[in-house]
Amino acid sequence: MSAAGPVYWPDLPAEVAEQAWTELRDWVEDLIDRFGLDARTVPPCWYRHPGIVAALAALRDHERACYTPTASPSAGIDWFRAFREIEDRLVGWAARTQCTAREHRDDPAGGWSTDENDWAAFVAADTTTRREAAIHDGLTDH
Repeated sequence: MSAAGPVYWPDLPAEVAEQAWTELRDWVEDLIDRFGLDARTVPPCWYRHPGIVAALAALRDHERACYTPTASPSAGIDWFRAFREIEDRLVGWAARTQCTAREHRDDPAGGWSTDENDWAAFVAADTTTRREAAIHDGLTDH
């Protein structure tokens, strides 16, 4: 994969996915080794959790950008700041998955969805309030 820009995993074409997965796996395993991370931060089934994949891929892409020959001398510190922020997110996501070093658990299906009736009522009330305020303020001719 090219280091030219970040990889947006949801749009990754099948033709490049296998290589992209292999490269990300190599990087993740290296990250785990370099920083002594455990399953409480990156569960062994990390690749089965889209949020964790996105965070790790973004961190990898950021590291690539920070360590190019043209990067700022402070880019390494920028990467460590990003790593700290993403590590905190990873710990939270890993806790929510309840996956362990020995067991994977699927993410809950969908989590929640917008209540269509409540949404429609909210939008109708909001737009009515905005129209009435505009009339009151003399911003429309109605």
